Amino acid sequence: MAPPSSQTRDYGALLTTTLQAMQPRIHDNVSRGSVFLRLLNDRGVWRTQNGGDQVKVGLMHAQNNTADIYSGYGLLDTTPQEGITSAFFDWAQLSVSITISRKEERQNAGQSRIISLLETKIRQAEVSLQELLNNCIVAGRITASADEGQFFARIGRLDSGALGPLPLAAIIDADADRSVTLGNINGLTHAFWRNQSTESTAATFAALKKELTTVYNNCTKGAGAPPNPTMMLSDQALWETYWASLASQERYVVDDQRTLDVLAGSDALKFRGATWAWDEVVPDVETNAEVVDGIGTSTLSNIWFLNLATLEFITDAETDFITTPFIRPQDQDARVAQILWMGQVGVNNRRKNGVLYGVSRSITA
Repeated sequence: MAPPSSQTRDYGALLTTTLQAMQPRIHDNVSRGSVFLRLLNDRGVWRTQNGGDQVKVGLMHAQNNTADIYSGYGLLDTTPQEGITSAFFDWAQLSVSITISRKEERQNAGQSRIISLLETKIRQAEVSLQELLNNCIVAGRITASADEGQFFARIGRLDSGALGPLPLAAIIDADADRSVTLGNINGLTHAFWRNQSTESTAATFAALKKELTTVYNNCTKGAGAPPNPTMMLSDQALWETYWASLASQERYVVDDQRTLDVLAGSDALKFRGATWAWDEVVPDVETNAEVVDGIGTSTLSNIWFLNLATLEFITDAETDFITTPFIRPQDQDARVAQILWMGQVGVNNRRKNGVLYGVSRSITA
């Protein structure tokens, strides 16, 4: 009797090609995973840079003084002008590994079963990388609970010298006059490099709305960039306080369908020209309570006013959620691949962004 036919498959190649085929989905799911990241993605604010030692961001810090009034043959001022410079930000790198052991391969032998197992592992990796990227940008890192302490980029778990993308709390500092170098420019030395910052004293809805309006207006001052904040990001408690303040009034809601899809329909709030969203890892920048690392207890709220045209969300053109081939480590009976990201969050005009912090959570009327 002839032996039954058999087919030998190279599951290493199968795993790699399957993972590469799923790469667009990985990119989409990670960038759209959280409300904040999804809003950024839908507004097309991520841009790519092809390599380079650092991320370079051009910015204007002074006006052109040759602007003048003239008539007929009157003289025109041609004095060479300064006022243009660059901010520099170091690249940040993130990774997540997908590992499959030979035992798992054999237990799931067959192309369809291997792909099913791999899809589950990819989904696990997507969720983990999404959470890490969101925590880097929204939560940031502090060293201890303090009054308006400095926020830093998150650090690597295995490589403590590796820094993640800059968090919003570092770019939009509660202490706007802090002597901190950001993008190679110190805000204490250079007034143009300071964001708007206001500590709340509101005890009523009316007072809170006045403070929100003041910070919003402060962020519109000065030439350059779209004039007003386009997004506001707060913690859940402040979002609910603002929602409650509108309960007996006309509701100010977003009517853009894409934004409605992101923010779950009628729950999409708007404050003047900005979409208001909340995120569960927004820290309390007044007391330096940070929920990801469990530092302090978040008792006060804050909200960032973001002018997305002035914030720089950059990815490396060839490391934007790419996937590596599956390889077998020398000391393991398994195959491992990574999803890699390289990028940074920067800013080209800090004064167009602001924060209202220290908002009471006991405001009810």
